[in-house]
Amino acid sequence: MSTHLEDELAAAMREQTAGMRPGADLLDRAARRNRRRTLGMGVGTGVFGLAAVLAVTMTMTALGGPPAAPPADAGPPAAPLVLTAAQVTERAVAALADDDVQHVYAEINAPGRGADHDEQWYDVTTGQARRSSRTADGAPHTDMWITLASDTMTSTFVDHSQRTWYSFTRTLHSVSPSDGGRLTGPAGGTPEELRAALSRGDFALVGSETLDGRAVHHLRRSHEGGADDLWVDAVTYRAVRRDIVKHSPDGDIRVRLDFEWLPRDAAALAPFTVRVPGGYRKIDLAEPVVAPTAR
Repeated sequence: MSTHLEDELAAAMREQTAGMRPGADLLDRAARRNRRRTLGMGVGTGVFGLAAVLAVTMTMTALGGPPAAPPADAGPPAAPLVLTAAQVTERAVAALADDDVQHVYAEINAPGRGADHDEQWYDVTTGQARRSSRTADGAPHTDMWITLASDTMTSTFVDHSQRTWYSFTRTLHSVSPSDGGRLTGPAGGTPEELRAALSRGDFALVGSETLDGRAVHHLRRSHEGGADDLWVDAVTYRAVRRDIVKHSPDGDIRVRLDFEWLPRDAAALAPFTVRVPGGYRKIDLAEPVVAPTAR
């Protein structure tokens, strides 16, 4: 049985620690270290479960047992942390340094053309890349791979509509910075482009939202030429979606990019293996090559 002195000490500790909660930075670092585990569990259980475990652990450590109810005159609980646009963009830029495989679905709507669809993979570690385009009915249209080996870059292009393909290799020192390691396709989707957009510091924070069941922070940049909306995961700060609108005399051009970040396992790296279907004719690059369209 506790003594009167022990009871007074316990009461004093409860009074001092009744409002104790883990700081935002602690939760942020813990969530980032456990990002892959949290993604596997789903956002709905990951962030709240982690916060609850940390809060209970800290309180029990201070009190030596389950937390006591706060005094009746303790007042309302502290408001949840509100991040600024600068804090969200800083975390989103840092998250782009991870070594995942980036997988992007893109939908491009241009006046008079309807919707085009692209799918792109990018290995942040090696620089390998692949882009696939789809026709309006969803059938494969083209595939392109960029493969890096030692000091060379090999580009392989497959045209499924014409059942043809070609490939060429260049030394890396002969590749200009504007096209080295990049694929033709919708702008704004590579990690470098995301980092550059976020680092400008001109995104405003619209607020915290739920996107397809995932907690996200919504950022927006409006300008004379259009608008740029970006949603980042509220736990991992990885890009989830980007909507780009560009005004033109014929109407608005709209690009939607949906991002997925995959651990570098065999399944995630499989799309980088060049596969040319049997029976396709190889084009001699001495022949004129006309870039096909998906329409």
